[in-house]
Amino acid sequence: MDRLLSLYERMKKLRESGVRMKDISEETDIASSVLSSLYSSVLPMYVNLVSGGEEQEAALDKALQQVNNVSKRKLLGCLDTLYDKVNHIEPRQASNKNNARPFLDDIEKEALRYLPNAGIYTGLYLAYSSSSFSDGLKVEPYMIASITDGDALPKVYSQNMNGDYYAGVGVFSPFQIGYLMFNEQKHLQLALKVVFLQLPLIEYPGWMKGIYLTHDYSRNPIARRVVFVRQGNEIPLEEFAEMRTEVIPKDKLNEEQQAYYDYTCQQGDVIRSMMLVSPEKDVNDLMREKELLKLL
Repeated sequence: MDRLLSLYERMKKLRESGVRMKDISEETDIASSVLSSLYSSVLPMYVNLVSGGEEQEAALDKALQQVNNVSKRKLLGCLDTLYDKVNHIEPRQASNKNNARPFLDDIEKEALRYLPNAGIYTGLYLAYSSSSFSDGLKVEPYMIASITDGDALPKVYSQNMNGDYYAGVGVFSPFQIGYLMFNEQKHLQLALKVVFLQLPLIEYPGWMKGIYLTHDYSRNPIARRVVFVRQGNEIPLEEFAEMRTEVIPKDKLNEEQQAYYDYTCQQGDVIRSMMLVSPEKDVNDLMREKELLKLL
């Protein structure tokens, strides 16, 4: 089964070179959904388990339990052929056409390298943080979706207080750093929301903590502590759209929610800023701003 390790390394090189899963699918005659599950979930876990001392047979069995569209019998039956076909795929040559946007190109290139890390964070989550307009605990649904064909970045979803869900992208590095990036307005207006997550040193974590930067209802920047608690596997987007963000009053919290409130809603857990323009337009405005924020 060392061929599995070699297959994974070869697929990583192809993806890092910009080869789409669709292209690999066409060359190997294997459905792109199966290849995506193999690449983003099965093979990374198999490699991690074998590296940790697990026997190859047991490691493969555990890795295959994470997906429902990859058969052990079929995988082993076509492994040699699959490996040979993948090895005959030529990586794309790097294009210099986009040199005018090196920052975005670098993010996409690095994200491709880290795609296998995203698989262990897929699922449905509830995010707990401080409410902007009342003394309560805000509970927001989030979902990190599985990698699909052609994705350079995993899709992530969130719900706002109006009951609308919006989509974004995620980056999950092997260095315990994750980012979820959204535009909270679906059309025209740019309203960025960035969630920074501190990723645990465990596979398939039950919860993650971090800080997110967004804006309040006056479009002033605000940063909060946030705790993501896993609820289970990802669900159909139609079901996610039916979920709602809510604010639980402080006196209605249960024991678990109280712990999240104590971590995210205390003084210093929320950092606010505001636009303040005065005739003087000098550095004293900074202190005036902080004095006004104490009243909010």
